[in-house]
Amino acid sequence: MEDEMMNKKLLRYITLFGMSSILIMTLTQCKENEMMDFSLDGSIYFYETDTLNAVERIVTEENYSFALVNSSLMEDTIKVRVKLMGAVADYDRTFKAVAIADSSTAIEGVHYKLLDGVMKAGEYISYLPVVLYRTADTKEQKVSVYLRISQTNDLGAGNANLINYRISWADMLMKPKNWPYYFGSYSNNKYRFAIDVLGMTEWPQADRFYDGVSGGVFTISELQLFANQLNEAYAEYRKTHDPIYMDENADELVEIYYSPES
Repeated sequence: MEDEMMNKKLLRYITLFGMSSILIMTLTQCKENEMMDFSLDGSIYFYETDTLNAVERIVTEENYSFALVNSSLMEDTIKVRVKLMGAVADYDRTFKAVAIADSSTAIEGVHYKLLDGVMKAGEYISYLPVVLYRTADTKEQKVSVYLRISQTNDLGAGNANLINYRISWADMLMKPKNWPYYFGSYSNNKYRFAIDVLGMTEWPQADRFYDGVSGGVFTISELQLFANQLNEAYAEYRKTHDPIYMDENADELVEIYYSPES
């Protein structure tokens, strides 16, 4: 009986020792990986964000609409934010991206031009400039370019999950990157009515660290008030006008309404 109890105790000690060893090895590997990530001072990745329900999140695509700018503007430059992995440098470094042709519908030199980006000395955030052209075909359909960060002598591709980014554009309304959750499902007709009533084209949501001072962003309460204002304006509009539908070509016609459930 004593031998059996001793064997059980010994087995438990061996098991605990084994688990502790595995835990120590895992923590050591994690620390090594963290140090390795920090030492990757020659890598970048795309770091565009938006905010949903006061929580910031990384996004990997965006839309641009020439319909929202002056009709004389024939080109515009999108600047896609990138972030450095590792230590900053005491000199400027160049980075670039290439287009993945089989995942893009836009033609380089016709619809867009890629420019090099510069990570300034002492900084870890920069922007990749992409020139978009307003062309006749974009009045009827959108085009897109699928970008991937490529290697230069200074900087290469960092976080493998965030080295691709898609830009789509057209000379017609397109869903903005920061379409509010509180406005409900998106449609071009719904977007146009919101522009006409509120006099703005974007509604960036403040994150949970919003200090109440910075301009250009809106709190959840403000976005909800905008939704109420839009519904009241549409109810007034309907007294003297025909309905505005989410999509007038849909099999089932649904009038616009601003709510997360709509």
